[in-house]
Amino acid sequence: MRPKTIVFCIYFLLMGLSLQSQSIQYDPLLDPNVVIAEKTQKARKGEYIWYPGQLSAHLQQKRIKESAERCVNVGYPGKFYEPVNKTWFRKEINLPLEAIIQWESTGKVRASIKQKELTGNTNSIKLPKGKSILLLEVIAENNLPSVKVSVNGQITSDGWQASLDSINWNLAESSPVFGTSGRRPMEEPKTDVVIKPASILPIRNASVNDGNIIIHKNGFVLIDFFHLEVGKVTFTAKGRGTVSVYVGESPEETLCEDTKLFEQKPIEPFVLTGNRQQIMLPERAIRYVKISSDEECEVSAVSFVAKMWPVEFQMTFECDDERINNIWKASVATLHTSTHGFYLDGIKRDYLPWSMDAVLSTFGGDYIFADKQVSLNSLSVALMPLNPTKDDMGIPDYPLHALIGFNQYYKRYGDFNTILSYRDRIEQLLQFYETLQDERGFISASVGGVSWGFVPGWATRRRPDRKGTPTYAQIMLYYNYKIGADFCEKWGDKKLAKHYRAKAISLKDSIFKHFWDERQGVFINGYTKNGELDKIISHHAQYWAILADIFPEDKYENLFAMFAMLPTIPYYKDYVSFEKGYEFIAYSKARKVEQMWNFLLDVFGDWLDQGHTRFPENFSYRKSKNEQLVFYSRPYGLSLCHGANGVPGIVAVLNGIAGFSQSDKDFNHYTIHPDLMNLRWANIEFPVKEGKIKLKLTKDGTNQIEIPAGYKVDFIIKDGIKATFTKAGTYNL
Repeated sequence: MRPKTIVFCIYFLLMGLSLQSQSIQYDPLLDPNVVIAEKTQKARKGEYIWYPGQLSAHLQQKRIKESAERCVNVGYPGKFYEPVNKTWFRKEINLPLEAIIQWESTGKVRASIKQKELTGNTNSIKLPKGKSILLLEVIAENNLPSVKVSVNGQITSDGWQASLDSINWNLAESSPVFGTSGRRPMEEPKTDVVIKPASILPIRNASVNDGNIIIHKNGFVLIDFFHLEVGKVTFTAKGRGTVSVYVGESPEETLCEDTKLFEQKPIEPFVLTGNRQQIMLPERAIRYVKISSDEECEVSAVSFVAKMWPVEFQMTFECDDERINNIWKASVATLHTSTHGFYLDGIKRDYLPWSMDAVLSTFGGDYIFADKQVSLNSLSVALMPLNPTKDDMGIPDYPLHALIGFNQYYKRYGDFNTILSYRDRIEQLLQFYETLQDERGFISASVGGVSWGFVPGWATRRRPDRKGTPTYAQIMLYYNYKIGADFCEKWGDKKLAKHYRAKAISLKDSIFKHFWDERQGVFINGYTKNGELDKIISHHAQYWAILADIFPEDKYENLFAMFAMLPTIPYYKDYVSFEKGYEFIAYSKARKVEQMWNFLLDVFGDWLDQGHTRFPENFSYRKSKNEQLVFYSRPYGLSLCHGANGVPGIVAVLNGIAGFSQSDKDFNHYTIHPDLMNLRWANIEFPVKEGKIKLKLTKDGTNQIEIPAGYKVDFIIKDGIKATFTKAGTYNL
């Protein structure tokens, strides 16, 4: 073994022992060693208004531009909701006394009162007592058309309607995160944090003394910031020659100097002048930094200024098992790192919102951060463009996540007006999928402009055939029709609701006829591209069937039992992909909490044991160290932070250990069915639309629940024994 390799091994051995022996804070906002340089405060109420989904459309274009500036390998199949530059806003204003109406906008405004256009360059008007209809036409070049209106100096964002054609109107969208406190909607909030190096390793011809680095000729050091974030590294350098800097998510990637293998654009070298210089690197996704010099130089004051999305941690968890605590904390950090206006894909590899990833992330983010606008932006991306056609589709099943996410949003926040404001796109999506169904009611990959085929995730070594007719996608379509029927009924279209209930029932019958294996008590994969029956069993159809409430409950035991179906599927623990959050919601629904946590401890726990601080998109803990970084057949193609894979650990606490669930019929009815497994105690606090539920659970002793007013809670003490609470208070069980 060469000396460099020995040093490397000792370094990571000591680092690993250190991480295991202390309580770790994986999120920089919770790390006492991190300095919060600038923090954006959330306002209580939105100021600017815009057309529903248009903030998401404009922000997506901004992310695409940022991705192109930094990332190397970016592909984005399918078409999305187009950003527009013109929007109309109107509101009927009923004044008890005359008042001054003023507005500010992101573009040019043409105002009308009672269909009479105002002349002159004005941004205010005096309205008389009584009713008036104010119409504002906003045209914004290369920006989101939005406006902020005040009455006698008081902002009014409620009750406004918005239109893209001045004919069809929706409720306008607003947010306490975007467009508040003088900030326009596209001026994104951020919290700057200053992260100091967790360690500085002199690898070649260099030394470190109290944070000061001396790099001799052709020497270099490897710096580890522990936290993987997006931001800029700064340092002071003094000397002669040229300093080269390489950054990455892993030591292997960061030490590589072959620019053809980089996932981010390389950083130009810095020529030193002999004087002390302040150097700031361009924005990158970073955990590790390599600094090298071809002549002697001194480097000091190294820090990483990361830009983070401002959040309030709404959900907390702690138990007596530190390994479970670390999985929880790393899961939260993983989701937070990927939160930038959307719940994003890999921050290093593309920095873009993807439909499945973004929607699934809301199932964790809605409880951890409760940022409604980030969720809405993510859901809007999953919906297709207006009046969708086959040529707009890139991945056939990805838009099917949208309604599942909107249903989650409604259950979590109780806000149906927002759902209603997306009605046109929701109805068009359902109608579009009807045109894709064959005589059996199924959708296959042989549609229009499909380039990728179905993508249930990357753990598909047991298939289904992405170019075929997979069972799981038909179950998702059934679920969409079921949700669509509920939405249609709520917004008053009983005829359409009846239509989609009939579609759902017919499709369910067809799914069981073609894909249910009665002997094994599970669903098969579906049909291959060639139309042959694929009788192999994988996990995708099973968890979607549980989530959609069509998997027979009397077959749960066979499916989840130890040494039975799921745990013995080949590759089941070998390859973990970003759909795992959905699957663990199914585990929780079936109350297979211990099996779920066994998986997390074996696989996700091992990932942390290897020294990682975030969870990636697709990983196998049984691969070799170098193979673990390979993705898309590229040596460093894996992005080691992927928001959606923060969800499994969050779900495993919220829906697993706490046993939280919400009725599909009465959204004010919650159930708490705890399962502590082998834990002695656990303290859990999480938000619901009425307030917060606080739990203090113990294995042997009194359990405590604190609930706010406005809903009903069933606390399952033991199977068949429950306590029901309908009044706010703290209760001991």
